[in-house]
Amino acid sequence: MKRFKVRYLLLAVPVCLALLCAGLYAQFSSYAPAAPKGLSTGTPTPFRPATETPFQVGPTETPTATDTMLPPLPTVTPTATGGMLPWAPYAGPVHPASTPIPIPAGEILQDKETLNIALLGIDKSATTGSYRTDAIMILSLDRDRKSAVLISFPRDLYVYIPAYGMQRINAAFLQGQELQYPGGRFGLFADTMKYNFGLRVDHYALMNFQGFKDMVDALDGIDVTASRPLTDFRLGYGNYTIPAGVTHMDGSMALWYSRARQTTNDFDRERRQQEVILAIAQRLLDLRAIANFPGFFNTFMKYFESDLTLDMLTPYLELAGSVSPSSLQRYRITVPDGCSNWTTPEGGMVLLPKYDAIRAMLENALVG
Repeated sequence: MKRFKVRYLLLAVPVCLALLCAGLYAQFSSYAPAAPKGLSTGTPTPFRPATETPFQVGPTETPTATDTMLPPLPTVTPTATGGMLPWAPYAGPVHPASTPIPIPAGEILQDKETLNIALLGIDKSATTGSYRTDAIMILSLDRDRKSAVLISFPRDLYVYIPAYGMQRINAAFLQGQELQYPGGRFGLFADTMKYNFGLRVDHYALMNFQGFKDMVDALDGIDVTASRPLTDFRLGYGNYTIPAGVTHMDGSMALWYSRARQTTNDFDRERRQQEVILAIAQRLLDLRAIANFPGFFNTFMKYFESDLTLDMLTPYLELAGSVSPSSLQRYRITVPDGCSNWTTPEGGMVLLPKYDAIRAMLENALVG
């Protein structure tokens, strides 16, 4: 075996963080939502105004949930540099909304021992300055419940980005920088998740696809367990097939497997991304990453972007000895259970969230 090169491990910390702690072999929890619980219309809060109006969509779709929305908020004029003056949370969009803005969701109340981390994959390359977070997962660690939950959000979910407007969720991170939003890129992403879904996000770990490829190669490859076969175009290979079962993948193959969608869709890609993360985590477990975590962490922090610190993560390492392998729960938001295909008035093909259904799933996954 080649000597393990830790300098390439751009993904190791978010993976070690909890996927290792949870045992890494969980069976996928395919979400079938319970009856919608609805949204509280009680005492107004900063995230729930007193006035609510019926949710309206365009002529191409008939709403199937009991969601409600507010009319567009007043437009706020940006400064010359793009910042917001004066700034206040959810003050209004820079871009007037042609699609009604959703009601701010009430926060999902989680235990104080819970840590929610956004795992974000970006499509930025060395030659492009703009990017979007085309892989969005929330990793939730609960020390009291001794649980770890991984939730994938589709990149095309059409949501309200505070102080910006209605847009795909994968634009929130970049717009935080463009708008000079308080807290920057992660500040706007976190507020977007809280506004639309009531989900508190505490920290983030960001990596690009080239770093992912290098990291898998540094591990001498990973063994990915595919739950179903995939045949899709692969550059230099033509139509390429991965059978169901275990396949050893180098960085190039793992990156292709994580991103391919010519013959499938984004929902299937999210499933494959989760499979790849579990394979990476298993490989790190084999290399005793938990036992050497402080040294690993100090090295990893030089090669990927995150606001996590060693002190934040250390208390959660104890989950490794107390959580059974089957305890890791994985969820995805899919059509038709959690969202529906929709065309915006401007002609964009997006996914319209079913807020009640997503809320029910999140409460089931995170609170129980």
